[in-house]
Amino acid sequence: MAAAKVALLLLLAAIGCNAAPAPEACQRLAKRLPTKNLHEIFGEWVLVWSVSDFHVGQDLLRNLTSSHVEFKLHADNKTIEYNEKNTFSNSCTSYFINLTAPSDDAEHHTWTIHSIRLEKNGVEVEYNDTGDVEFYESCDDCLLMTYKSSRMKFLLSYRKEGSHRDVEQHKVAHDDNKKLAECLGVPHDKPFIYDGVTGLPL
Repeated sequence: MAAAKVALLLLLAAIGCNAAPAPEACQRLAKRLPTKNLHEIFGEWVLVWSVSDFHVGQDLLRNLTSSHVEFKLHADNKTIEYNEKNTFSNSCTSYFINLTAPSDDAEHHTWTIHSIRLEKNGVEVEYNDTGDVEFYESCDDCLLMTYKSSRMKFLLSYRKEGSHRDVEQHKVAHDDNKKLAECLGVPHDKPFIYDGVTGLPL
């Protein structure tokens, strides 16, 4: 009987550790970036932590060594140029993406992927997919976003290029990132974590 009680307590403890945060915690963690503050995303960023909810995305993250993105606003003030360069253990990829916002004046926008061009090892390859991007409030030199394609979702945490090598500082945010992942229904047991020393994609 005692052994059964111990086993039950261990099971309950395990469930508690993996349970989603309380709704009020999710409201605090999952605050969408207001459209009026969109200027905060522009510039160059380095990926320091990421997780995915699908095995294909998890495989990509497992082989990823570094990732760099740049966001720029087009002259029409409605289109964001989203350029991403990734270095993997045996290849490099570059994505050239245009994001468009809805025509309404909503407080928070979900940005739709309007077009994607993909290059692998410098050669353009066919890529047909759709998706959207949402940005979340974060620290001053941080960028937090989700990228959702037709098959999978990524939660991505970036730091401004130049402050991306402070690995110890990045670790401070890992717990909140994990809790946000739980709020969004994304498992976080197979994360990409930048090592702070690997060179960035050219």
